[in-house]
Amino acid sequence: MKSIGKALGKEIARIVVILVVIATVVFYLKGNNWFKKIFDGDTEDKYEFVVKRFSKRHELLVAEAAAETTQTQSFNSKTTKDWPDWTKTIADLIVSRKLEVKIPVKTEFKLELTDISQNDIEIKDNVLTFKNPLTVKVDSQKEGGLEILSSSSGIVDKTVDVVTSNKKAMEFLDEKSQNAIYKTSNNVMAQEKYQKKVAKYASQDLEKLLNLKSDDKISVKINVSDLKFENIDPKE
Repeated sequence: MKSIGKALGKEIARIVVILVVIATVVFYLKGNNWFKKIFDGDTEDKYEFVVKRFSKRHELLVAEAAAETTQTQSFNSKTTKDWPDWTKTIADLIVSRKLEVKIPVKTEFKLELTDISQNDIEIKDNVLTFKNPLTVKVDSQKEGGLEILSSSSGIVDKTVDVVTSNKKAMEFLDEKSQNAIYKTSNNVMAQEKYQKKVAKYASQDLEKLLNLKSDDKISVKINVSDLKFENIDPKE
């Protein structure tokens, strides 16, 4: 009787061990991309096709999501402290007046595609989604010339007109406006309306990229939560 009980106990223990091993394997495969591809009906070839298309493009400009805004930059005596000697005319003007300029800015968004691997994406029923955040590079550039808005007296006087007619002086003010450009990128990429535009048009642009010369149409789904915005503009 004891021998029967002992044998039965060994058999139960063996079954438990087998079940534990099976459960461990299933748990591992459940999160494995290859396993998902097989059981969801999507082939390895489709994943390789998507990654290959992305890697060839490196970056994708989301043209329709571009933002056109204006930014103002103020100059005062503190900002002129370290300016070179040749700018003395401008500096003297700013010491006696707070000068403010308006800068037209265009902000562009570029998707970083180079480092996307098969583990970053999921394809189910021909719908592509992203498992890890997509990096969006935010780049603002001055679009057009600077416009002097006012001095501390509220008008642009003749002295200011002298500065605006000096090409070198205006180029210098342009250069010193880089901080405003940087701040524009920070401001734009933090706004929900622009984030939604990027998500919407990025989905459409990626679909065009993937479905070009392909009969197997793939839809792309991108939410704002799938995007990570990065300001690539230099500070002054």
